[in-house]
Amino acid sequence: MFDDERVAGRRAVAGLGLALIAATAAFGALLGATLPGRTGLEEISILAVAVPVTPFTLAIYGALAVGSVLATLGIVVIVLSRFDENGV
Repeated sequence: MFDDERVAGRRAVAGLGLALIAATAAFGALLGATLPGRTGLEEISILAVAVPVTPFTLAIYGALAVGSVLATLGIVVIVLSRFDENGV
């Protein structure tokens, strides 16, 4: 019974994470579509690399940034759960 609940919980967390990544990508695309027209900003610098401001690039940047943070947190939770004494 606990295994079924654990799998359902993991699927819920994974689905929520994917939804958050998709929402961030959509917001990045919206920002990339409106930012150049309002401010005249044509490119941004990320780690000394010039990136053009387009809906596609800001959507990818947002999805990768949020995805990497969520993946890191997920790995930390998985590693720390192995040290759980109860094993629930």
